[in-house]
Amino acid sequence: KCPTCRGAIGSTAPSYAMRNIIDALPVSCAHAPRGCEEKVKRGDLETHAATCSFGEVTCTHAGCSATVLRRDLAAHARMCEWRLVTTCLHAGCSATVLRRDLAAHARMCEWGLVTCPKRCGE
Repeated sequence: KCPTCRGAIGSTAPSYAMRNIIDALPVSCAHAPRGCEEKVKRGDLETHAATCSFGEVTCTHAGCSATVLRRDLAAHARMCEWRLVTTCLHAGCSATVLRRDLAAHARMCEWGLVTCPKRCGE
């Protein structure tokens, strides 16, 4: 309806010119409450949100359901308990275990040093 006379307006087709003007307006990122200070064109907001450093993402390791900021994902991935590692302390061992199971593996590793049960020192 017309805001002046309340009469019916003949066309309901979208105004592409108006849409272009609105899409060019600068707006804050949806992740501003988490720290993003970017001002992006309204039309580019969806693209920015998909790559924003302050967007939340889920850890990619199977079994881990942690949600972190995109900018913190690499640090989380290095320390994630569900990350597969091959850093057993014993020379010769090439086992792949979850980071959370590494200590238990090291205690039972077949490549670990075994002391003589007769306590001969060997």
